[in-house]
Amino acid sequence: MIELREELLLGDGGERLVFIHPNDSKKVIKVLQPQIKKHNFQNQLEFKYYNFLTKKNVDFSHITKCFGYVDTNFGKGLVFERVIDFDGEDSKFLRNCLQENIFTKDQEKRLLDDLKKYLEDNEILFIDCSSHNVFCKKVSSDKYTLIIYDGLGARRDNIKLTLYIKSRFYTRYKIKKQWKLFMKNCEKAKHLGLRK
Repeated sequence: MIELREELLLGDGGERLVFIHPNDSKKVIKVLQPQIKKHNFQNQLEFKYYNFLTKKNVDFSHITKCFGYVDTNFGKGLVFERVIDFDGEDSKFLRNCLQENIFTKDQEKRLLDDLKKYLEDNEILFIDCSSHNVFCKKVSSDKYTLIIYDGLGARRDNIKLTLYIKSRFYTRYKIKKQWKLFMKNCEKAKHLGLRK
């Protein structure tokens, strides 16, 4: 069993905690928050969707890789690739980069266009499309790429998830719809940055 200690805590979301893997600092482990009584079981949903993507043989260049389950002192945890810059620093959230206005308009457009094309080409659903669920990975001193680390697949295991997996038409429709929401979230993040 893997012991997840407080000093390894990297972040927390709505229902999960994210820890640096104690045996491999290039990975993280997502576990359900124990104090939350009602869960959507995000790990199970993500694992199901990642299995679907793996069977489809998609390109993982803009999403974190999933390595399966491990047993931890918090129960079952799901292991993912940790997003780290070329210099070993933790990558910043897209939201923070937009608020800090670190990109030129051209850079921002290229990064977002690349991500949109990637999602459409690979038919990947980015359902919880917050700019906080995307990292800006610095691949060199002046070059970035966007990596989605959370929010893929579905929020609940219901008929919609089945439709996403079975119907390419529905998937394509949903990708376009969610992209519009994502762009609104990005604009909101930029405006929050301007108010500071």
